[in-house]
Amino acid sequence: MLALLLAGASIKPLMAQPYRYGPGGYGQPYYAPPYYGQQAQPQQVQPRQPGQTQDPRFRPLPPSNAQGTPPGYPARPAQPLSAPQGRGQMPYGYPGYQQPSWQQGYGQQSFPATRGQPPKIEWRLEELDPYLQQPVVLHLNVVSSDNLSTADLELPPSSDFLFKTLKGPDTGTRQRDGRREIVNSFLLSVVPLRAGDLKLPQIKVTGEQVVGGLTQRYEARPGRTIQVQVRPSMTSVRPWLPLRSLSLKSSLDREGALAPGQPVTLAIEIRGEGATAVQLPTMENQLEGTDFRVYREQTLTDTQLSSDERRLSATRTEYYTLVPQVGGRITLPEMSIAWWNIDLGVREVTRLPLKTLSVRGGGPFGFSASALTMSGWAKIWIPLAGLGLLVVGYWVGVLFRGRPWQLGRASLGAMWRMLRAGIGLLARKAAPYLAGLRPTLLLSKARAAFWRMLPASTQMSRCIRRANRASTPLEWHALFEQQARACASNQGDLTRPALSQQILAHRPAADPQKLEHLMRQLDSARYGQQSIDFKRWKRELMAQLRPGAGLLRRTRGEDGRLRWAALPALNPGS
Repeated sequence: MLALLLAGASIKPLMAQPYRYGPGGYGQPYYAPPYYGQQAQPQQVQPRQPGQTQDPRFRPLPPSNAQGTPPGYPARPAQPLSAPQGRGQMPYGYPGYQQPSWQQGYGQQSFPATRGQPPKIEWRLEELDPYLQQPVVLHLNVVSSDNLSTADLELPPSSDFLFKTLKGPDTGTRQRDGRREIVNSFLLSVVPLRAGDLKLPQIKVTGEQVVGGLTQRYEARPGRTIQVQVRPSMTSVRPWLPLRSLSLKSSLDREGALAPGQPVTLAIEIRGEGATAVQLPTMENQLEGTDFRVYREQTLTDTQLSSDERRLSATRTEYYTLVPQVGGRITLPEMSIAWWNIDLGVREVTRLPLKTLSVRGGGPFGFSASALTMSGWAKIWIPLAGLGLLVVGYWVGVLFRGRPWQLGRASLGAMWRMLRAGIGLLARKAAPYLAGLRPTLLLSKARAAFWRMLPASTQMSRCIRRANRASTPLEWHALFEQQARACASNQGDLTRPALSQQILAHRPAADPQKLEHLMRQLDSARYGQQSIDFKRWKRELMAQLRPGAGLLRRTRGEDGRLRWAALPALNPGS
């Protein structure tokens, strides 16, 4: 029992123990005074007498309402045990302790500002070798890692290309290399205005983006230059119209017979794939006739993207009001459009099916206008009807010759008026068919047939002489091709190699290098807008077309003089 009491006396009370920080040091707990804003009181420590065996006494703690486990403090950085404390620096937990610079409070940690990658532009051109004036769809994608506040497309002015925005910007996302990217897409139409190897001008997109809570300006451009090889137009198609397909449709707003002077509306729809609506031609100049009048009402145009957004499709709808002037059956003229098939590389012609108007009323004698205009036998029936009238008149004169009193004056007058009306009707109806028998037209046809009978070399010289009447290289090329097709000396497209080959085929003695140089000058003047001395060019071309030109080229020197073959030297070694 005595041993237990001695052991209990040696146990120190834990409730009165201060917090120990560091070896051999004591500090006040966080809930003990001094409180915030009070001056620190010096601590009084009772000296311990050397011979005293009783336990040390401690200052009693003031009452407090603190309960539970005190909160943990952040770990203090390791310090050497023998590091001296500076003046005024108290141990951790004592009054006057200053927090080290490695922790200055909550929410004050600074991080380096992150700057996102600038947006970049990706492009895709549907065709890199289009024809002249062929619209091509250009895809532009502005790729960024952050969302863009604005995206403004800036199209530069250019004399070689015509730009137009079709769609955009459309925002979307994609995954690439495990990263999420934001894509703003634009769709543009590019129309080349000049043939040759061209470069698209720099297209840029500017705007603002938010990076790390800050608004920044950006400017994006394509990473590499867009190069296009533009093919020239073909003179066999005028006006020039490069397409993938073309269709023509027509419709009338009413059915049945019409009265003379009653208007009817004709709608003509032109649909082309691979062009814009402004490129489709009008049909007004082909809708002409003497039996009706034409009044143009309105024109509707529309250009749309295909479902795969790779090409354009255009529609042009024209509305006309037709007013028939005569009775019978009126056939509208045949209408057609010549265009160039860019997929096959050939010239094609699309024709509109014929339309017929049925108008009440007809010609005299019970004949309808269709019997004289619609039938293919009209050229035969008109002369036969005239001959029949002459025969009838002859027999009337024979039967009643010498007995005019048997015919009343009224009957003779009626017969004469009928005969005169019939002859006038035949003359009016036969005039369009007999127009081909005019002497001037027959003479021109005979002259054309005579020129076609001449040799091909003579025809070539004649075509070039007629083309030399032009004042510009473009007019010269068009006039020469027209003359060459008229005399059937040119069956294909009149390109530079084809023209040189035709001239050399008819004039083998011509200088090929000189012809190639002349043809290059012609193409430079047509497509490159380069100025040349056109009169001198025509003189040099005619010099190559003279009969026998170049025959003495092999025997003449560079100075143009005739050189005789020299004898070998008598003594070569001396």
